[in-house]
Order: sequence, then structure tokens, then C-alpha cells
Amino acid sequence: MRQITTALAPAGANGHETLGGKPAAFELPPGTLSFLAASFKKQWRRYRRELKRCQKKFSARGVHESRVATRRLLSMIELLSSFIGPGRVRKMEAALKRHLDTFDDLRDTQVQLGTVAKMRQSYPAARQFHAFLRKREERFARRTRRKVKRIKTARLAKLIAAGRDELSRSQKKSAPPAANARLLRSVDVAFERTQRLREHIAPKKPASIHCTRVAFKKFRYIVETLAKYLPPADEKLLAAMHGYQTMMGEIQDAEVLFQSFARFARKKRLETADARRFREELLRRRVWLTRVYLDAADQLLEFWPRRGITGRRGVPSAVHRKKHAEAERRARAAPHPARSER
Repeated sequence: MRQITTALAPAGANGHETLGGKPAAFELPPGTLSFLAASFKKQWRRYRRELKRCQKKFSARGVHESRVATRRLLSMIELLSSFIGPGRVRKMEAALKRHLDTFDDLRDTQVQLGTVAKMRQSYPAARQFHAFLRKREERFARRTRRKVKRIKTARLAKLIAAGRDELSRSQKKSAPPAANARLLRSVDVAFERTQRLREHIAPKKPASIHCTRVAFKKFRYIVETLAKYLPPADEKLLAAMHGYQTMMGEIQDAEVLFQSFARFARKKRLETADARRFREELLRRRVWLTRVYLDAADQLLEFWPRRGITGRRGVPSAVHRKKHAEAERRARAAPHPARSER
């Protein structure tokens, strides 16, 4: 197995060595596709096991484990997509995404509850909103439990089985170097998609950060799947990738919370000073979290050494540098959230 053949720059923000302007060149070992084929089977079994466990005993832990297993199976399918027919890949992904959508409302409400619970003492308006969220959580938990029990996997099982058969045939036809090149290209595509979205982030549009986060999450899971055979993917780098994703996730959670309270206030016609103060704090919190992320956004370049933000040179474009500088200036002008909420 050939090692990375590029000079390393000084350690980056995450403590991991970063790559200079020249892209890294490395190869996967010959048995990588066979390993992934076996992992595909194991991940499918894990997905079914966690789903059945969640259907049998509905709990926060069960929901979390089922969501993680679903996302990892999705990433495995994307990594292997060049060896499986595109139509079948789309059908598998659609079925798994419907499973994930089942949990969205409950998960969002539970995250909001955790944040608002910490703010009740400082913001009186948060108390009434917290009571509303508790009732909402109970309602969504009942609804989600019913939906989870109705999830069937027979059709998906047939698609997975057919996909594994295709993968097996591709294994026999593809020489290891060619197969590995296709696998690395899948990682490249996932990273390049994240890069494009990151370049178009608008600080005042949280949805642009959310889209980048969704793409980055797919890329991260793909890298984790291949980590055993990727020289750069050590524990430190994987931990840094998780932290990077968390920064974007906190912004999305803050935006959902802000919009949720705004709807609640309109419905209840809360026009008091307390309600305005709480709403302003939620907005300040989102702005501050956005600034934190933008300050570290270029850390993305450290996570896949084969590519840089402009393709193969690894140097941010002039347009990107200008947009980032403007975003930083706006963020610095915004007030920080209360210290207790950092």
C-alpha cells in the first residue's frame, strides 16, 4: 500500500496535520472492495436489528441508534453506488430517507426542550414555551411510535439483495486498481459536493449552512466507512470531522428553535417585553453560532487531502475569501449570546 506522497503543512485548527497546495496521492489496498461488500451485508443487518429494537421498545436511545444505522447504510450505498444500478440506488435511498423523516419532528422538539430548559430561569417567556414543547413532545412521541411500527422492510430487503448481487458481479469483473479508483472517486464526489455548497454559504441564510451540513454528513460517514484503509483518517481527524459537523448542526437547531418560538408567539399573541427579549436572545444565539462556524469553515479543506477548494490546488478562490471576510465582519458586529448559553 502506497503512503501519502505530499508535503505536510503545519497543524491546522483541529490539531491534525493539514496538506499544502499539492493534493495527496494514495491508493487503497487490493481487498478494499471485498471488505466493503462484507460491510454492506453487516450494515444491512445492523439497520434491521436497530429498527426492530426501536419498534419493540420505543426509547430515545432506540431512536438514536436506528437513525445512526440508517445513515450509515445510506453512506455505504452511496460509496458503492458506482457498482450498483442508479435506479436501484435511488429506490434504496428513497426508502431509507423516508425512515429518517419519521423521526424528524420528535428529534427537533427534544433538542429544543434541552435548550429551552436551560433558559427558563433567565427568560420568563421560555417557561410557557417549555410547557408547550413538553406537550408537543408527548404528541410527537405517540405519533412517531405508531409510524415506526408501520415501517416495513420487505421491499427494501429485495432491493438490497439485488444490489449485493450486482456488487458481487462487479467484484468479479473489476480489477482491484480500477475498483479502488471508483471508490475514491465516490469520496471525491461527496467532498466536492460539500465544497460547492460551502462556497455558497450566506451567513444570513441558515438554510445554506444546513445544506452544507447534510452534504458533509454524507462525506463524513463515507470516510468513516473507509477509515481502516485511508492513511489520513486517524482518530484525531475523525473526531475533528465530528466537531465540524456539530458546529453546523447547532446552527440548524438554533434556527429551528427560533422559528418555532416565533410561530408559538404569533399563535399565542405574545407581544410582551419578555417575549421580545427571549426572541432577541434566540436570534443572538443563532448569529453567534454562525460566527463560530464561519471562523472555522475553511477547516473543511483539511478533511480530504485529494482535493482543495478550487479543485486540485487547495487554495480558496478570491471570491470565496472576499465572501468569508464579509461574513466575519458582519458576525463580529453582532452581539454575543448570554454567557450561560455558550
